[in-house]
Amino acid sequence: MEKFIKKGQIIVGLDFDNAKSAFEITKLLNPKNYKLKVGSQLFTACGPKILDDLKKEGFDIFLDLKFHDTPNTVEKAVLEACKMSIWMLNIHLSGGLNMIDAAVKAKNSISPEILLIGVTVLTSLDQKDLSDIGVINNLQNHISSLLSLGKKAGIDGIVCSPKDLEHFKKEEMQSLISICPGIRVNEKRGGQKRTSTIHEAIKMGADYIVIAREITASPSPSKVINEIDTFFI
Repeated sequence: MEKFIKKGQIIVGLDFDNAKSAFEITKLLNPKNYKLKVGSQLFTACGPKILDDLKKEGFDIFLDLKFHDTPNTVEKAVLEACKMSIWMLNIHLSGGLNMIDAAVKAKNSISPEILLIGVTVLTSLDQKDLSDIGVINNLQNHISSLLSLGKKAGIDGIVCSPKDLEHFKKEEMQSLISICPGIRVNEKRGGQKRTSTIHEAIKMGADYIVIAREITASPSPSKVINEIDTFFI
């Protein structure tokens, strides 16, 4: 069995509407091997307390709320998020340079150690979707433009499809980490259009990969997790 995943490289997305279901999954996970993602659904259902409860279990938390608003509003939201001692949080880079800059400064004022990453283009979107909302650039050029904008403002990394990584120049990704969502153990795509398997994503250069539905919607989450565990170095 090929071993190719480093400990801490996989982030499990807890896509639930209640804490009980989330903890049924976390009890199957070793916090030395896995980090956790708390998104809009779980955070809205349970509030900040869920972050404290998960941290008590020894997990690093990625707060996935994708802030995208006026610079002042995002600055204040990032300040509050960082006060919760999370490992990582994200914003939409399409919010523009002033918004990104405000978010970076807010994060650094609380803790430079917290990672602030920028979403380029959601992996559920493709070229047609961009055209429908009036984006005239082709997909890859649009992603590269957003990456450059985020890097200029000082973000720590980007959220993107693993397939996008093949198109970035080495100097573009210098000092940036990459987080690739919607990754599958097997070939099923779910709601994602631009995704890949674990092996493919890591081979393409992903620093962190997010796996959610294949675990959370599985009739046997432990079986999927046991399969992933065999890949750890």
